[in-house]
Amino acid sequence: MHRDSGAVDELEHLCDIPEMNVSRLRMRERLEFESETGGAEALVIPMAGRVKLTVSEKRESFELGEKDVCYLPRGSRFEVVARGPTDLLIARAPAGTAYGAYVKRFSDTPAIESGLPPYSRRIYTMLGERDPANRFIVGFVEGQPGNWTSFPPHRHDGKPEVYVYYGMGRKFGVQVVAAEGDEKAFVVREGDSVLFERGYHPNVATPSVGMNFVWIISADPKQRDLSVELHPEYSSLPMGATHLTTK
Repeated sequence: MHRDSGAVDELEHLCDIPEMNVSRLRMRERLEFESETGGAEALVIPMAGRVKLTVSEKRESFELGEKDVCYLPRGSRFEVVARGPTDLLIARAPAGTAYGAYVKRFSDTPAIESGLPPYSRRIYTMLGERDPANRFIVGFVEGQPGNWTSFPPHRHDGKPEVYVYYGMGRKFGVQVVAAEGDEKAFVVREGDSVLFERGYHPNVATPSVGMNFVWIISADPKQRDLSVELHPEYSSLPMGATHLTTK
């Protein structure tokens, strides 16, 4: 687990494993940021605020609003200019193929009303299996107050995933990570993040707040899909509409 440090105008590293690196940049006084992807593909996601992102090689520019997702190919240099106070997530993953840059708009993405009380939530798949990418699959979950999400519990070992929580303020939820012989629970609030490399990972909100998070998966290109294994003790529960496929 990574606890939000509150860092401003500097990169805060949320997770760093061979398959994926995720950082946050809260832009307050520093409203411009330049970087390059190198041998990785990258995602730029404003979680608050608006930015103009320019890909240097083609002078291709994108206007990004809150929860829009910009995909950048390997070998790109890019500049981000914020329109005001902005919170950015920047993710990188190893890439063999250079696809073109593109944007998926949160406002254009239909919500899946998934689950039943007490595990009701809305799911937005921003980069799915059919979108061009080497490893990334990305989306948002916005849970109902007091409900579970990522339920029934599922796992996809070998496809690391990070949750970054938002829209919760100082209210909290509980994130469970359960693998054989290793079961943990973390109290999480807005700005915190948890990385899952293996195991089941359901979570539950406290009353009056929902579990809201962006989820970023980095999968081997040969296994880049949303297939999961359900927990055998809960596999008989109805899933309702879902973005997942079960084994």
